[in-house]
Amino acid sequence: MKNYQKKIVFLILFELFLNIHPIQSQTSNDINTYNWFDTTVGRSNLDINNGIPHTNPFRTLGDIHLYLINKYEVGRVVYEDQAYYDVKLKYDIYRDILVLNPEGGSENIGINLTQNKVSSFSIQDKNFIKKERKNDEIPEFTTGYYEESKIAPELILYIKHHKDMQKTIHESSLYYTFKENNSFFIDLKGKIYLIKSKSDLVKLFPEQKKQINGFYLLNRELRNSDLNQFMKNLMKYTFNSLSISSK
Repeated sequence: MKNYQKKIVFLILFELFLNIHPIQSQTSNDINTYNWFDTTVGRSNLDINNGIPHTNPFRTLGDIHLYLINKYEVGRVVYEDQAYYDVKLKYDIYRDILVLNPEGGSENIGINLTQNKVSSFSIQDKNFIKKERKNDEIPEFTTGYYEESKIAPELILYIKHHKDMQKTIHESSLYYTFKENNSFFIDLKGKIYLIKSKSDLVKLFPEQKKQINGFYLLNRELRNSDLNQFMKNLMKYTFNSLSISSK
């Protein structure tokens, strides 16, 4: 029996014994129970530790790297429909690879998690979900990991984190540089839209053109310094404006 199957059986029995909430809920009791089980059976023996070793063949200069964050962060991942809490993760956004640092392993060691087995993960208060490409009308919306920001029940912002790579010569040696080049998508009432510019947003919300133009004007500094946060704030502002105008 696989470890995750043992985990389900054990948690059901453990839950009945303690009369706690169902294991599907993500309360503090559930997280503690999952962590207790993982520690008891041995984290190194968990199914999530199966994968190919992570390698980074790109020689870089300074703090220019191919990751979302160039270190492992404590987070959560749903792998083969099983939730794992307090695991160390690093996200290679150039190759769209989620990397696990095995329990007790050096931070020089990483395991590439198989993408089709990962449903979602969270690091540094960012929630990511694995999405499948289902619409050929938007070729940019490829299968992979997307940061998900739920603005409203029928309005979701997806950020596809990505970095472009360039080669450079420094002191007769080859190095690689990586520059962030994210893409933004809106899921509006179940349909995906690519947002490349302000005009794309105005096309979706023509009645909010004045408010959108005003937001761009007042938040130029944020747009230049943190485009991801700018887009999140913009979508919240647009939705709030829509809600107010509909009353």
